[in-house]
This record gives sequence, structure tokens and C-alpha cells, in this order.
Amino acid sequence: MPYAAQVNVPAALRAQFTVAHLSSWNGLANAGVPDINCIEFPESGFTSTGVDLSVPIPMAVVGDSSSGTTTNGNYVNPQGRSNLPCNTIADNPATVDIYEPALNQVMLPTKNGEDVKKKINGLVANGNTYIAVGMRWGTALIDQAARPIYDALLPTGDPMNDMTGRPVDNGSPSTRKIIILMTDGEHVTNTHVRDAYKSGLSPIWRGADGRYAIRFINPGPGELIRPGSGTDAATSCSGWQLADYATREYFVPHLKRNSLRPNDGNDAEGNGSNANAAVAGACDPRAWLAAPSWNGSGTVTQLDWSEVWRYVRVSWVAQQLFVRSGVTGFTDFTTVFNDMAAPYLATAPGNTTRLDELLQANCLEARTPVASGGAGIEIYGIMFDDNPSNRGIAAINGCASLPKTTYYYEPKSSADLTAAFNQIATDISDLRLTQ
Repeated sequence: MPYAAQVNVPAALRAQFTVAHLSSWNGLANAGVPDINCIEFPESGFTSTGVDLSVPIPMAVVGDSSSGTTTNGNYVNPQGRSNLPCNTIADNPATVDIYEPALNQVMLPTKNGEDVKKKINGLVANGNTYIAVGMRWGTALIDQAARPIYDALLPTGDPMNDMTGRPVDNGSPSTRKIIILMTDGEHVTNTHVRDAYKSGLSPIWRGADGRYAIRFINPGPGELIRPGSGTDAATSCSGWQLADYATREYFVPHLKRNSLRPNDGNDAEGNGSNANAAVAGACDPRAWLAAPSWNGSGTVTQLDWSEVWRYVRVSWVAQQLFVRSGVTGFTDFTTVFNDMAAPYLATAPGNTTRLDELLQANCLEARTPVASGGAGIEIYGIMFDDNPSNRGIAAINGCASLPKTTYYYEPKSSADLTAAFNQIATDISDLRLTQ
């Protein structure tokens, strides 16, 4: 169960759950992004171990909601994804459709030890530490509620994959359910795209030249005012009243000049001769079009929100398509960005208190005996760091079963780590003679 900022599951496993906001791909709705499937468990889901397969769970957006962008008012070319929490995709935006093998995906249960070793040896350290999410997936796939998943995905008759009747009932007297949870640090927050911006048609259009436009329909219920409707400073576009204002709904950011002289009274639209210096960030009439096309754009396509994030990062959209448009209400970058994205399972960036609480809640439910209302899962905790933080220690030590002398390890070297796993293996495989 590899985990970092998220847990990436194979498409076949994702299909066993009921999900919401599944990404579009190449214009096909609910197609999903190849090899990238991250499900965002809600906070309420951490107080249980099983998962109701019939209740919709939101998918995570495959996009970059962490990287910044230039916010000084200048135009910058579309900025692609460079920081993806749930992916095996190349960082170079030019290779956005090129995927490597899905090495970070969850591995389905198997009895083939060599396959497991190969999987482990192929892992690469990357991403933020989201222990609670990794643990939540561990409990979800070892709980008895996961049996329909195993039945659907693991064929009978194959001695290496036959999982008939697995996972057994929680508390079965003939079976020990065990999770080994290992981390190299404490929780670190990660930003995700909010549900409202995950799927469904966006107001954003993409040309064949890789440039973008955004549509601000006006008038409309609750629609914010865009510039160009009048002649006063508040409603004009740098002094011009746009004659076809009602149809100029599309803002094309790369057509907007970084500064221009306002209208001096009778100037041709966009060619101000005002004696005052050019105004930085002023409204530029030529950036507002009556249709989503521009020279060199070729075919222009309206994007699903999920495909917006396939191509450009959240910060670029917030600055270039919203803030630079000058539309009333979209003038503050931080406000616009925070409306689209927020820390996942955390109250604020850098505040990991809630993540720590969710981890402990899930661990408590998992290790509590079935007779007392829990799942009866044994949890071995490994805090692997040569200089572990007190918070990291508290998280894993608090998660581990009792007694801690048996279930908690704090190795500080590879030799210590090997010894810890050897001890766990010895404990798990203790010979028990019965009559």
C-alpha cells in the first residue's frame, strides 16, 4: 500500500467503489485519467474500517494545486503540472500525456512473495507524508466489508491469487489480521481541488495552439460585472464603452497587454492617446471577444474542469483567467485560489492537527477488539528516521497496538529496520500447537 500525499489505486480497484467526480479524458466524460486514481475519503470515513461500496466517494483531481505562479499582473504562458500528489506522470508539461509504469499503485493481495518483493523494490520516495490516508486504505482492504472486491478481482482456481472468502470476518478465531504501518516522518499537509471544481463543464476554452479563454456570461443570475458596459471609470474598459458589450463574454488573457493608455475621448478602441502614462493592469478591449477564438487558435474546445487541471495548474487559472480579467469580485488572487483549492483533511496549510486526529481515530477503531465494537486488527508501527520528530513518534506510537514493546519500532538505520521486520516476522509466525 504505497502512500504519500494520496494513495493511487488501479482502475479495476477504483471501479469496485462508487465514486463521484471521475475525470474526463480526451473529451470523454467519466473516462478517468490513465493509471491515476485517488479517492478522497471524507473525515467521517476515518471512524470506521470498512467502506460502504454503494456510497459515492469523491475522486481527487489529477492536477497541480500546489505550485505557484507569477502574480505581478503580467501575462505568462500556460503553466503545466509540475507537482502531482497522485501520479506517475512526467514533470515536464510538454510530456503531459506520457506515463511511466504505475509503480506507485496499490498491489492487490497475492500469495506470490517474489511479486511482493519486486513491488517493494520498485518504490521511489516522493510526495508529502499523509499517514492517515495510507492507514485508511489499509483498514479498508483488510476489513470484512472488502470481500466483494476480492471476489470480483481475484479469480478462483489460481493458487497464487485465489482469495475465496477473504478477507475473513473481523474477529475470526482462526485468523489474525495485521497491518504494518511504516513512515519516515510526521504528517505534512497537501492541497487539493475542492469538489465544485473537480468535474462538469468549466467556463474555460482551450485552442489547438494551447492557449486559453474564459467565458463570463452576462447578464445572468448572480453574474459578476465585467468591464466595458459603460463610459465611467467603474464600468468602462479603460474609457471605452464596448459597443457589442453584450456579446463580448470571452476573456483571452494572452491578448491583454500588461499596460496601455486609456481612451482620450475619441480614440480607436484599444489605442488610447491619453497624455497620462500607460496604466499597468488596465482593461484591454482587445482581450474581450464575442466568440472563443483568436488568431492561431485553430479548433477551440470547452473543457471539463477535470481536463482544465490536466493542462494547467490551479494558480495559473486563478491569476491569468480570473484576476487578470478585471471582472468584479475576482481581483484578489488569494481569495480566488482559496475558493478553488484547500488543504485536504486539514484546517489550514501546515496545520496537521486534524490529520493526526483522524489517524488516531482510524487506528483506535481498527485495533479495538470486535467484542468491544472494533475490527480486531493488530497494528505494528514503524517510525523509521535517524532523527524522528516527537510528533511523528507520537503518531505511530499512538497508532500501534498494545503492548508497545511488541507493536512499536523506532529503527534509525537500515540494519535496525531489517531487525524490526525480522522480529515482526518472528512474532507473526510463532508456532502454535493445539490439541
